Amino acid sequence: MTEYVTDEQQVEALKKWWAENGRYLIGGVVLGLAILFGWNGWKDYKENRGKTASGLYSQLEQAVAAGDAQRAQALQGQLVDDYAATPYAAAAELTMARLAVEKDDLATAELNLRSAIELADQQAVRELAQLRLAYVLTAEGKAEEALSILDRDWDAAWTSLREELRGDAYQALGKLDVARQAYDKALLTAGGPASYLQLKRDALGQSEPANEERAS
Repeated sequence: MTEYVTDEQQVEALKKWWAENGRYLIGGVVLGLAILFGWNGWKDYKENRGKTASGLYSQLEQAVAAGDAQRAQALQGQLVDDYAATPYAAAAELTMARLAVEKDDLATAELNLRSAIELADQQAVRELAQLRLAYVLTAEGKAEEALSILDRDWDAAWTSLREELRGDAYQALGKLDVARQAYDKALLTAGGPASYLQLKRDALGQSEPANEERAS
């Protein structure tokens, strides 16, 4: 992550990263659950508690869009307390984490994301929450903890985002050569335009020559 002059600039960078990675929005993951569960199972599920939870989650999204944080928090609590077995409880925590980031409240975002990880039954949702948690941890100055999440086996679909986050964490730790390598791999596996990622990589420049090379 770039060395920001102020905490406000760091939070603004976090917001920009969150917005640029829209391809990972939880809405798409929730829709994908129809496939993961299978059509028949999903239909039965929605006819029971899943249908109610789906409605509550839609209300939560509407409250967030309307800027009604109090209403959104009430719906979040209802989904987590009464519908924890549904995918919408984890989805609610992810949505509220995004809202917390927009309000510059990284501590609350961290709590929401940890809760989402605990609630998520589907691997895709759990890994999404873990990746977002890694970014928030790095923004909070907890880069080592972020790396402990990132430095293990992940589904190949997350490679670019995971490597970008590793680059951020290593840069925060002052390990610039490793950060460059991670950003390079993220760019190679991005699968499309990644302008913000390219800016982060360009900001690091090229590796410095080894001591012996400079001496010669």
